[in-house]
Amino acid sequence: MSIFKYLKDSSRPILCFFLLILIVNLILISSSDLHKSLLDISYLNLLLFSVFLMFLAIGYAKWRSAYGELKRAIELGENIDSVAPGGNKLEQRLIRDIIDIKNKEKLRESEELKRNLEEMNDYITKWVHEIKIPLSVCELMVDKLEEEELYDLSKELRQETERINFLVNQVLHMSRASSYSQDFIVEEVNLSSLVKNVVKNNMSSFISKKIEVEIDNLDFNIFTDRKWAYYVIEQIINNACKYVDANGKVKIHGEETDESVILTIWDNGMGIPEKDLSRIFDRGFTGENGRRTSKSTGMGLYICKKVADQLNFNIEVSSQVEKYTEFKIIFYKLADYLRVTKM
Repeated sequence: MSIFKYLKDSSRPILCFFLLILIVNLILISSSDLHKSLLDISYLNLLLFSVFLMFLAIGYAKWRSAYGELKRAIELGENIDSVAPGGNKLEQRLIRDIIDIKNKEKLRESEELKRNLEEMNDYITKWVHEIKIPLSVCELMVDKLEEEELYDLSKELRQETERINFLVNQVLHMSRASSYSQDFIVEEVNLSSLVKNVVKNNMSSFISKKIEVEIDNLDFNIFTDRKWAYYVIEQIINNACKYVDANGKVKIHGEETDESVILTIWDNGMGIPEKDLSRIFDRGFTGENGRRTSKSTGMGLYICKKVADQLNFNIEVSSQVEKYTEFKIIFYKLADYLRVTKM
């Protein structure tokens, strides 16, 4: 918002002023005794230029005040509603009208997008519940195969059925990504019961790869949402099963500090490359391991991080390639949980 820009925008009024000064001077010179009136004409010009410069300075100050903040907000991509010019000039009223119109258009687009998302979420929710029916039938078929002692076939079918169930549930959780906070019920949850339910529901994955599971010291109560905490723990344990070789090992244990309860999930699988560690919670990121196994969607840990942010618990990860991967889920105690939620 330089003075040169203002002078350029005001070039016509300035030119008009100089033409008027020229006309007045020509009239005075042609109608007066030049020797007697030259000093008076010079004095008159000085007064007129002084008044002109004064009004020019005032006009520039008002112009800068009216549009300077607006220009800065536009350049920085900030909200311009609060810096819209408040004067009564035509261009100032037009700017405010344009901002109002664009805000209304944006609101209409947001409402339409929200309706479309709600329709899509409703469809996905209904689809998930519908697909659960044939999955339940498949599970009954697996039970029947086991009764007929067709264990090889039933084992493969059960493993794939559980995999489908896991992915279907992931779709359902992803569909709720835009409204997590409306789906939270924070309560006191027993960590041991939660983890054992996850392990039980994924037992076929452990059995099929002969993975040793070691569970220790989980008898703690935490404050969280049971359903979403279950999802986060299941996602991490499922990943451990996915990336651990046959006859591998998964250790799950808890510990208590003054501020929190920490759930540690360790496995001796392929590990995460150091260059991928900072990106594993990014949306759609599969990393080197995901490309090697071709089983990763890059969405599971992304949802886990979003849930953790909303419920105010932390997820930390450390790993070494071909040696281990360790996830720590840090659940704050009640006093610290309430303190964090108020921040």
